[in-house]
Amino acid sequence: MKKIIKMKHHMHDYECMWNGIEDIYINKTGETLSNNFFFLLSGFGSFCYLKTNKAELKRMAALGDGRTKKMYEFLAPIVGFTYKHYECKSFEKALKKAKSEIDSGYPVVLGALDMYYLPYFGEIYHKEHIPFHYVLMVGYDDEEKCIFMYDCGRTELMSLSYEKLQNAMNCSYPGLSKENTVCTIRMNELKDKYQIAKEAIAQKKELFLNPPTGFLGYKGFEKFIGELPKWKDELGKEDYDKLLENMVMFFGTVPTIPNALKGINKPDDVVFKGGFDKMSRMLSSMGTEYSNEKWKEAADIFEGAASAIEKISEIIIAYLTDEKDETKGLPELFSDVLEKMKEGFCLL
Repeated sequence: MKKIIKMKHHMHDYECMWNGIEDIYINKTGETLSNNFFFLLSGFGSFCYLKTNKAELKRMAALGDGRTKKMYEFLAPIVGFTYKHYECKSFEKALKKAKSEIDSGYPVVLGALDMYYLPYFGEIYHKEHIPFHYVLMVGYDDEEKCIFMYDCGRTELMSLSYEKLQNAMNCSYPGLSKENTVCTIRMNELKDKYQIAKEAIAQKKELFLNPPTGFLGYKGFEKFIGELPKWKDELGKEDYDKLLENMVMFFGTVPTIPNALKGINKPDDVVFKGGFDKMSRMLSSMGTEYSNEKWKEAADIFEGAASAIEKISEIIIAYLTDEKDETKGLPELFSDVLEKMKEGFCLL
């Protein structure tokens, strides 16, 4: 049996968990979206500082929330869609569920997938395990034993064999998904993008400026800045280095370690600006489209925060590669980021 759901696809790279859902939204509403629209509205500004001496990473400071399930939980009621994750016990059951969705006329999100098994990622395929990827399945062909899908970084409809899909789905990552996960989507409302953005940003502003607990929002950020200078002495150099490496990894456009830390002597394909550069571009675009001067002002402020995070990333990379140690300047740079976040959110 063979079936393909025909639909328009927009290419917005580095937002794989949202790209398929945005496709569904665009096809239902006719809207056009800025790059990383749902990704930014669901994750940006969700600062969190965690401490535990029992985990491998004993401290963790996150500028935003990149956990797929938490992002969906936040944005789904604002956009007006419902979803359900099916964590299947086998690939065969996952494929059966996905095909039944296609048969009913609904595209389905697959993932997280391990990019190690996706042949169209030439520099990663069979070289590096990255279990963070998602695709939108829109069809299948039992005779050819393949699915048809759209990927956030490709414009064309692509096929992937059942065998390669099975290998890619055999991965899990905390906060993202377990093996063989299928996510069904139902777009129930037809809100315009400006209304969605205003509602989401209002909630993010409230959570950052009036956090419910001391480890979230600006309170958590202040606590993190105050304790950062003590990390190396409290935890030792080995743990301290792990924390900085993890931090810079999640500053990237996608969570990946900079090439310099891999021993690769070539420029990175991603930038390490903590997502502030993306938020700046989105607010600038929306502010221009809807004549919202405050959003354009906030865009300029967040671009400044992007530059500060880039400098922080450079300091961390230089320290971890034994080039030079300027980590004493990190608290001041993070304080600058915090002030820019406060200023930007107040404008929004």
